[in-house]
Amino acid sequence: MNHDPDPGIPSGALQLIEVLQLAEANGHATEFEVAADASGHDCLWCPYCEVESSASSYERAWSLRLEGASDPADMLHVSALTCPNCATRGVFIAPFGPAASQRQASVLRALPKAQCAIPLSPD
Repeated sequence: MNHDPDPGIPSGALQLIEVLQLAEANGHATEFEVAADASGHDCLWCPYCEVESSASSYERAWSLRLEGASDPADMLHVSALTCPNCATRGVFIAPFGPAASQRQASVLRALPKAQCAIPLSPD
């Protein structure tokens, strides 16, 4: 991973690509997506088992919020999750704050508390 300073990024700030590389190195290689279940409730969809499950049923290993270097309004949330149906490990990426859709905000609120801070190196 390249840690050379980028003049457009505040010192110490992680870029999304770095967070995703850390996630993948720790086994979180799939991306979960916001969906609505058959009853219309907000949930997450696992592309591996193709099952929609409530966000609260996922295990959250860690989460991180990122802000854009040139525009702090570019706010993203990344959570490392485990599917409750098939145990696939992946990430959920969504904007937070005013940029989040109602469905994304609902899923973010329903996720369980993170177990730890983002890992700084692979397992």
